[in-house]
Amino acid sequence: MLERHLLIIGSSIATWAVAASIATAEVPDDPALSSSSVWTRFLAEAFPEGIDPERSRQPLTIRDPGPDTANYPNGPNTLPRGGIYLELSPVFFTGPISTIQPQTYSAEFLLRMGLTDRFEFRLYSSGFTWQAAGLGMDETTGFAPLVFDTKMHLWEENREWFIPAVGFEAFVQSPWGSPAFDSGTIPGIMMLFRNTLFWGLVAEYNVGISDDSTQGGYQPVDIIQWAISKELTDDFQVFVHGFQNQSALPRVVAQTVVGTGFVWFPSDRLSIFGNWGFGTDKSGPASTFQAGLANSF
Repeated sequence: MLERHLLIIGSSIATWAVAASIATAEVPDDPALSSSSVWTRFLAEAFPEGIDPERSRQPLTIRDPGPDTANYPNGPNTLPRGGIYLELSPVFFTGPISTIQPQTYSAEFLLRMGLTDRFEFRLYSSGFTWQAAGLGMDETTGFAPLVFDTKMHLWEENREWFIPAVGFEAFVQSPWGSPAFDSGTIPGIMMLFRNTLFWGLVAEYNVGISDDSTQGGYQPVDIIQWAISKELTDDFQVFVHGFQNQSALPRVVAQTVVGTGFVWFPSDRLSIFGNWGFGTDKSGPASTFQAGLANSF
């Protein structure tokens, strides 16, 4: 009996060793472990994973993935491990929203960091914000709350079966900002999709749920946001976009907003973008206008 147990254990160990050797042989060396960047090497050791070695050897570019704050929806793709984006919108103007808020100006930012090839940590804020007097409120200036955000890339697009690229996003708006703009702790989750359409059009759309802080207490609100873009040249694209109830991250709260905009890539490191939108119902903002840029590091 003892010999039988030893034989079974020995066979199991041998099978495991063979399987492990085959798996090891099939997994390519991670090029990030020999990167010239100390930060990338640290992430490769801290978050080991199987990756596509061809993409990892390519230089980081602002074109793929593009900036998330250029339009309302967020794309499903994440930064590669060690990649860093800084997206700035020094001009973000929102017209008055009936019964909700007066007109506002803000200078938002989004810092994106690729921790693995499929997981991205993000830090967002509307930044310095000015709010006009109105609706019983005084004119106010301050710093908008910080939003801690994560995004995970789940899978790539299958064009043959019209299966979209898919990502998942979860964020929490913190109370860390100027007291005048403190709306409490607000969570939100989003599913992120992208499909390639006919005539070179690309559709990005998000669906999710967050908290409508304007109603007081916890009031779940559904969120839908979308954009359809078209590359006119390798460096210039235009789009139409819109959202229902709220844009994500928590940037604009209204009912239904549609608009248009552009993204220009002067180089592989820099993008410049702008967009305009208007409310289609009485409680939507009279107008929104944004101008910004994004840089990869």
